Amino acid sequence: MILVNLSFSLCVLACFKGVIVSSSIVTISNNGYSGLLIAINPEVPESSELIDAIKEIWTGASKALYIATKQRAYFDQITILVPKFWNEGTYQPAGKETYDAADVLVAYSNPVYQDQPYTLQYGGCGEPGTYIHLTPSYLVNDSFVDIFGPKGKAMAHEWGHYRWGVFDETPTYGYDPFYYTSMGQIEATRCPVNLKGEFKVIDYSTGTARDCQRNVQDGLPEDNCVFFPYEEQSSYLTSSFMSNQYIKQVELFCHNDESDPYNIHNKEAPNEQNRMCNLRSTWEVILDSSDFANVNSPNVVFLDTSPTFRVVKPTSSKRYVLVLDTSGSMDGDKLQQMRQVVSIFIDQFVPTGDQVALVEFASIASKLSSLRTITDQSDRDFLLTKLPIDASGGTCIGCGLQSAVEILEENGENPAGGNIVVFTDGEETEKPFVKDVSDQVLVAGGVVHAIFFSTSASNNLATLVVDSGGIWFYGSDVSINSILGAFQTLASPNDGDVYSEIFQVHSSTFDVDKYGTYNGYVDVDSTVGNNTVFTFTWDQYNIQIEVVLEHPSGCIYSTNHLANANDCTGQPLDKVDLTFKVVSFPLPGTADPGRWRYYVSTAADRSQKVIATVTSQASDRSKQPIVVSSGLDKTDVGTGDAIVVYAQVSQGFVPVLDANVLALVQQPDGIVKELELFDAGAAPDVRADDGVYSRFFTSYSKPGSYGVQVTVSQTVNSYKATRVAGSRAPVNFGTIKADGSPSINPDGMHYVGTNDVTPVETGNFSRVVTNEGFQYTGIAVSGAVDFFPPNAISDLKAEQMDVNDPNSGVSLSFTAPGNDYDQGTAFRYELRYVINNVTQLVDAFESCTLVKKSDVIKGNLTQPKVAGSKETFLISTDVAVTSDQITLGFALLAIDESGKKADPSNVAPIVYFYSSPTGGDASRVVAAMTSVFFAVALMLFRLMT
Repeated sequence: MILVNLSFSLCVLACFKGVIVSSSIVTISNNGYSGLLIAINPEVPESSELIDAIKEIWTGASKALYIATKQRAYFDQITILVPKFWNEGTYQPAGKETYDAADVLVAYSNPVYQDQPYTLQYGGCGEPGTYIHLTPSYLVNDSFVDIFGPKGKAMAHEWGHYRWGVFDETPTYGYDPFYYTSMGQIEATRCPVNLKGEFKVIDYSTGTARDCQRNVQDGLPEDNCVFFPYEEQSSYLTSSFMSNQYIKQVELFCHNDESDPYNIHNKEAPNEQNRMCNLRSTWEVILDSSDFANVNSPNVVFLDTSPTFRVVKPTSSKRYVLVLDTSGSMDGDKLQQMRQVVSIFIDQFVPTGDQVALVEFASIASKLSSLRTITDQSDRDFLLTKLPIDASGGTCIGCGLQSAVEILEENGENPAGGNIVVFTDGEETEKPFVKDVSDQVLVAGGVVHAIFFSTSASNNLATLVVDSGGIWFYGSDVSINSILGAFQTLASPNDGDVYSEIFQVHSSTFDVDKYGTYNGYVDVDSTVGNNTVFTFTWDQYNIQIEVVLEHPSGCIYSTNHLANANDCTGQPLDKVDLTFKVVSFPLPGTADPGRWRYYVSTAADRSQKVIATVTSQASDRSKQPIVVSSGLDKTDVGTGDAIVVYAQVSQGFVPVLDANVLALVQQPDGIVKELELFDAGAAPDVRADDGVYSRFFTSYSKPGSYGVQVTVSQTVNSYKATRVAGSRAPVNFGTIKADGSPSINPDGMHYVGTNDVTPVETGNFSRVVTNEGFQYTGIAVSGAVDFFPPNAISDLKAEQMDVNDPNSGVSLSFTAPGNDYDQGTAFRYELRYVINNVTQLVDAFESCTLVKKSDVIKGNLTQPKVAGSKETFLISTDVAVTSDQITLGFALLAIDESGKKADPSNVAPIVYFYSSPTGGDASRVVAAMTSVFFAVALMLFRLMT
């Protein structure tokens, strides 16, 4: 039985961790942000007007941000990266700046958001976003000021999403636009509640507006009802930037400062900020960020917040210096495997026009080739002849790094931005060590990447990789397919041009029995097909494998050159390299979509390990290719920690749903663990159906380096998303003028209900992405010890079953957590509640009232479902009350069989009605905002001042 608690307090629950690691290099010092990168997509035509608009808008954003943060931050230095084909303006050469690492993207419009500014925000509360997306039309067209407000203020709003991980306080997808307060008032979802206005339904065809009617079911305003703020607000109103930034008086964020009750955070509003940040105000979250926690205090001496701008252009080609380990430990199979993957990188992956150089190192380093521009096959063949063939001696990684920098500096060239790729199998044994040359490499501006071919990775090299902005990968000599994937990742362009990107559409490792045949298949979808190459490598014996490649039509390409009636046009097509043990089929033109089959045979008297990979590029510039990007939430974990693997699947800016996403985690012993990723909106996933798939990984076999490869496929009921994820600038649909008449914004109609797009089937497809690696420093996980708690529940929802029936009870729904984070089955749930005091669930969960077995009408708290299942409970509200309604708050946590507890869930508040909220008249008009909170807060504020 639920008992009444009449106290009221504020409490905050730490939010669950997000899954995105931001690639931003923005720093803040002395209140000024430096390193902000705004990158323009290659599809955008050259325009000096666009550059000028960017400068003007972000100058305004700097001033708005300075005011909004109460003199704590402004934009000091901003870099604008233009496409490499822009030639009319004067641009400085870019260093490490790349489109993929930009904080702000200027690109074609999102099909759902159109020209609406938004932030791709996949992380949890306080976690940085992925990027801010602006369109050229928005930047140069002044008409958007009427829709989203002054552009500088709109940018400050988006910066709140991107930098500090705060969320919208207006109703976004899935959140109610209106709600009942604990006082029984109907309010619009916003912050603060003292932002006054009226409820209107707009008829855009006539340009008129009328008052809203109530719904019969719950008494709230009808569908399509919109909140119209008053043009003239109280002089006390100053917030909130994350709610209605387009209003003239709004300059600050909602806060929890009781000395200013007029602008205090609205904890009752059903918005994403309250759910994701568990009722915390945006200003609380911002002040807790590393930008302002005990640093960058208010500085009122600044008179000019105008940023300085650099406009840079990338070099026309990428530069790679391959630094190859030929120490004694690489002798034998490792050397052969290194030669094999490097040969494929040079022969297939490096785009024409890019440059490659070679260095080998053992006890000393030797230059094998200076940078050579790939213009045709002869350049690739030249580099292949330079690959090392012997391995002996010690390991001097520092020597190899020094040689790489010297090559990048040859002929007076600027080494900044050059890619130094170190391939090594162990710790360094010879001086100079990595730590001795790190400063030299960093000053030169080289970007260091590393491929570790063993578990004994150099910690100093891994640190240099991170410090230089590079990526490190782990691959085992048990199977080199992840190393092939690493080289493919490194070869991909980072300039935003997806049409020139090389996609890995298939990767498979298999054994072919002696004198036997293995068969497999690849689905080539219609968004790729250009420059498609099927590649097969074998690792033993000098006996060539035989391969038959079957076209979807049934004709074949084969390494057997005897004429066959079923040969495809162009047969023979294969290229066989016995030196590197590689068979490849570069398909002419654009590969036909459909299922391609391959058959691999061996004449050897022993089984043969074979790796099959397929790469391809976009088929047509009129069609966006399906793209997969993947990552981890951290790269170093210890005992008791989980790591989050995520993958984003999209076509253009539209997510792809219902894909089969599998993470293959290669452990230090070479064994691969499979982990299916989900897009269900349960932790660690932030939002359901946004095209981001994620999962916790906890199966650590031993300390060491772990590699991650993600495969994505779809063969049944595949379709593009019906919605697009992101946090966007609120729209000004209209206001109420001083004379009480509505002023309708006619352009607002373009942004009404812009959450959905028509589902479109993608057809069968597959993609493979190789991630950066991670280090596990803890102890091996075994069944004898329970290392991990269940994950925190993040999607708890509560609702009264029937607002017109006081005996209907409260329905609770959420996604079941696991025994170890999101895997397995928890042992039991601990469900607690409060009345009128919902934030106590955050501050002091254990002190809140426990829901007993007798309170549960439906469901069983001691029998959780398997992780990922939908849980539903019906809770009794049989209490003695004297008011027409009460405010209830629920939160729960899961406990495993060893007693480990998850963190408490998000708080789910609900106004429970003991008499009908419609008063028996559901047709009543709801128009003016008659807020009790407004009157009380204003009275208190005046008394205090």
